[in-house]
Amino acid sequence: MKPTPILAGLLLAWGGAAGAAETASFTLGEINVVAPAEDDKLPGTSVIDSAAMRANDRETVGAALEMAPGVNLSRVGARNEQMVQVRGFDLRQVPVFVDGIPVYVPYDGYVDLGRFTTFDLARIEVAKGFSSLIYGPNTLGGAINLISRRPSRAFEGEIGGGIGLDPDGARNSYRLYGNVGLLRETWYLQAGASLLDEDWFRLPDGFDPVSTEDGGKRDNSYRRDSKFSFKLGLTPNATDEYVLGYVRQDGKKGNPPYAGTLSTARYWQWPYWDKTSLFVATHTQFGDHALKLRAYHDTYENSLFAYDDASYTTQKKKSAFRSRYDDYTNGLSVEGDLALGTANRLRLAYHYKEDVHREHDAGEPEQSNRDVTQSFALEDSFALTRQLTLVGGLSYDYREATRAESYDSSTGLVRQPEGDNDAVNALFGAFYTLDDGARLRATVARKSRFATIKDRYSFRFGTALPNPDLKTERATHYELGYSAALAPDWKFDAALFRSNITDLIQSVRVDAGLCSSPPCSQMQNVARARATGLEFAVDGRVGALKLDANYTWLHRENLEDATVKLTDTPRHKFFAAASWTQGAWQFGASLEAASRRYTSSDGKQEAAGYAVVNAKAGYRLASGPLIEAGVHNLFDRLYEYSEGFPEPGRSYFVNFNLPL
Repeated sequence: MKPTPILAGLLLAWGGAAGAAETASFTLGEINVVAPAEDDKLPGTSVIDSAAMRANDRETVGAALEMAPGVNLSRVGARNEQMVQVRGFDLRQVPVFVDGIPVYVPYDGYVDLGRFTTFDLARIEVAKGFSSLIYGPNTLGGAINLISRRPSRAFEGEIGGGIGLDPDGARNSYRLYGNVGLLRETWYLQAGASLLDEDWFRLPDGFDPVSTEDGGKRDNSYRRDSKFSFKLGLTPNATDEYVLGYVRQDGKKGNPPYAGTLSTARYWQWPYWDKTSLFVATHTQFGDHALKLRAYHDTYENSLFAYDDASYTTQKKKSAFRSRYDDYTNGLSVEGDLALGTANRLRLAYHYKEDVHREHDAGEPEQSNRDVTQSFALEDSFALTRQLTLVGGLSYDYREATRAESYDSSTGLVRQPEGDNDAVNALFGAFYTLDDGARLRATVARKSRFATIKDRYSFRFGTALPNPDLKTERATHYELGYSAALAPDWKFDAALFRSNITDLIQSVRVDAGLCSSPPCSQMQNVARARATGLEFAVDGRVGALKLDANYTWLHRENLEDATVKLTDTPRHKFFAAASWTQGAWQFGASLEAASRRYTSSDGKQEAAGYAVVNAKAGYRLASGPLIEAGVHNLFDRLYEYSEGFPEPGRSYFVNFNLPL
């Protein structure tokens, strides 16, 4: 990737004048429920900062989110995509934002988090059921906000990289990244570049070969992802800020075939997975009030090739195809931040989003879909007393499908039913501060999500039936929480929550004879469901030893039909990490564990529980560089997030990082 050596050269040229600095965040990209006057973020949001991502070698957003309480990785094996579930809600229901701007794919509402690297992020914030209405529509189960860096010194930067080794010592991957920030009195520049490249990964020794996978190097498991981003900000005075930003992601990947006995294998590859984002973000202060604006244009280009067999050379079978997407999104968000008094803060927001999906297989005409979504929201925070803050909000969302087309060789290009949907959302929360600084919270939120273009219209290559009449999903969230400082260096947070969902949309197996390529499924509103759970998180320090741990218990129920299973969530999930510094030496280890989970709605496919340990050691040279070596999946555990798609076995890595 060309930007990488250019950026590295720039960093080295400036290196003598800079030193290590804390990673500052791009505040214009933040969206939080806050207390008035102090601008204090109210508890209930999980935060993963850049230090934790680097300490635990979380190079993709999906891997980083696995560290958060209430969040579990749920890889979609059939598409080789990293997904997450937040308290049982998937990425269609918990959209991903970058600096407050929605980035989900227009067609299906998903984001492959394996394509999003973490090297240029300051932190990730996970807002759950009680997420701010200022985010906009479709935040049924919350929101995930990826907040980028912003320089805090005249010059700051870093370069880093590393290699990955399989158990035989063969290099199978490498990574390079760099970040640079310039801060002046009236402007700043933040830029970053990264490259992740993997040729294969090795399966654990405990894997038993099947007809589609003989073990050893995982077939078709390559990936390559590059990213370049920059922000140019103008700061004419102490309060106003005007930013132009750009992000370019280029990727390609293979799709390891199904390696179980309960389904059939697909031989898929993605020659390109490219995304470009251009945005403007502004903050203008008018006395005690502020006006914020975000305007953006995103493009998403994707190709998917399906082959006949594991040679990936011929495309003669009926199941073979060459599909291409050419999507774009235009959007605008306007937010008014009004100080109605020292104890009262009102925020108003308007969102407009146009999603256009265009696709065609080789030799076919282009099919096009267009959705327009708008949202109006208000949210008020009122400090009733010094200890008690109340938060209330209301929003109205409206989605209009203005074009829907499909193609069939027997009928040609056909216009599908269009239609529209609307929804009202509301939230209320009470936050009470005790005399010792601990906080109690009680919240309730009513949220919604519109069915995506893919939910309503996709045939899924002949394996599904469309359902244009899908209704809007709705959920009511209840939470009781407690957060406190247990000691000067220890923090604790606990939450008891329940979510009642109506008209939940999920893929359901139907009569195989209804589709041209069985098995056959359809996206349906499976009526009522419920998620109940507990979360505990603690972090602190004892001398040079730092500890972080969290546990989630989650129970999901299909209240309408118990035979239709709710998929991709374990009942129990645990994460812990420890790091210890002794002079120039640094040591770290982490444990990820989860119980079993269903991976098909009929309950026939199930991924077993697992526990995976990672460990590493590092040494910081007197001249500044940090050199690390470590091992992932230390005990070579055979485990899966999705049945039939085993994860990598034991592997080794060597990394370096040079702050400048």
